[in-house]
Amino acid sequence: MISDRLEALARALVAMREKIPWLIVELPVRLRNTSNARDGWRATAKRAKAVRALSRKLTANAIALDGNLIQLPLVVRLVYIGPRQLDDDGVASALKSLRDGVADALGVDDRDQRVVWVPDQERGGVREYGARVEIYLG
Repeated sequence: MISDRLEALARALVAMREKIPWLIVELPVRLRNTSNARDGWRATAKRAKAVRALSRKLTANAIALDGNLIQLPLVVRLVYIGPRQLDDDGVASALKSLRDGVADALGVDDRDQRVVWVPDQERGGVREYGARVEIYLG
């Protein structure tokens, strides 16, 4: 039996294919796969806090510029951009702080069932790093 979360993800993927994003936010940030990092906990926490704050600020500013109220449900595609591909759990790990910041900007908990999170990645050029947030309505 397929879980409700997987069914929601399948519906979200179909919706993303048929719609254009309501909002796109580009972030000039280098995300790191924290599950493989060998930094100390202070450096990891500092980096996570900075990414969360940046994603919260840029997403909130983009939402404010649009002027419309956010209507749930939403599909949020988080895209890691880097010169090398990461494995699935590495992408999820790298996008965690970004996800938390976007959830803060949306005013929801990142566990809220009305928001479907779709982690993804795109290959960038040499030394090209970044992230993108795409928000789809409904």
